[in-house]
Amino acid sequence: MPGAPRSPLRLVAVVMVAACASSVPHPTASTPEYDPRDPLAATRLMQQGQALVTDGQVAAGLAKYRVALSLQPKNPTIHNLIGVAELQQRDAAKAIESFNRALDLAPQYSDARNNRGAAYIQLGQFAMAEADFLGVLTDSTYENRATVYFNLGSLYFTRGNLSAAEENLRKAAVPAGPVEAFFLLGQVEDRLGKADLAENAYRSAMERAPERADIALALGMLLEAHGRKDEARDIFQRVVSLAPGSPEAKQAHAHLE
Repeated sequence: MPGAPRSPLRLVAVVMVAACASSVPHPTASTPEYDPRDPLAATRLMQQGQALVTDGQVAAGLAKYRVALSLQPKNPTIHNLIGVAELQQRDAAKAIESFNRALDLAPQYSDARNNRGAAYIQLGQFAMAEADFLGVLTDSTYENRATVYFNLGSLYFTRGNLSAAEENLRKAAVPAGPVEAFFLLGQVEDRLGKADLAENAYRSAMERAPERADIALALGMLLEAHGRKDEARDIFQRVVSLAPGSPEAKQAHAHLE
C-alpha cells in the first residue's frame, strides 16, 4: 500500500506477531525500560506491546503502545495498534477514535480502515462497516484482501444475506486466508442446503486447525444430519479426544450415547 504503513495486526482475523511476554526482558532499576534518545525505541515498544497482546495481556500491551505514542505521536501505525488492542477489550468506540487518528495521518492506510470496519460491526453499525470494507477493496495493492472478504462475509452472515456471505467467504477461503473463513463458509453452505460444499469447507478448516474441537463438532453434526452416522461417530470421538471436558466434548458425548 503506497504511502501508508503496514501493521502485522489485522482484524477480524487478527494476525499476531509470534512472540510471548516472557521473551521481553523485565525492566530493572539499573536498566531503563527504554531510552527516549534511541531512534528505535518506539519500534521496540511496539514489538513489546504486540508480544504482550499476543500473550493475552492486552492492558499491558496498550501501556507499551502509549509510551511509544509519546515518542512518536504522529505515527499512524501506533494509533492503529492501539485501536486493535481497544477492540480486543470490546471498547469499539475508543477503537474507532484510534483508527480515525491513524487515517487522519495516513488516509490510504487500508489496515486501519479494515480494522475500523470491524469496530463498526461490534457497534452494530453495519452500513458504516460495509462502506469501510468496500473502500479497502478499492486498494488494488492491498495484500490482506482475504481478511477483508472474510469481514464482509461475516457482516452479510450476521445480516442474514447468505448468498452475499457465500460469495465473499469463498473469496476469503484461500490458502492464505483465515481458518475462520473456511469454518464460517461451511456454516453458510449448510444453511443453503449445500451439504457437499459445507463438508469440503469444514474439512479444509480442520486441515488448517486440527486442534479446533468446534470445527470437528460442526463436521460431525453435518455428517450425522445426512445419515452418515458411522463417519459422524468417528468425528465425535475425535472431539472428545481433542478437548475433554469442553462444551464441544459434552455435545459430542450426547451424540455418541
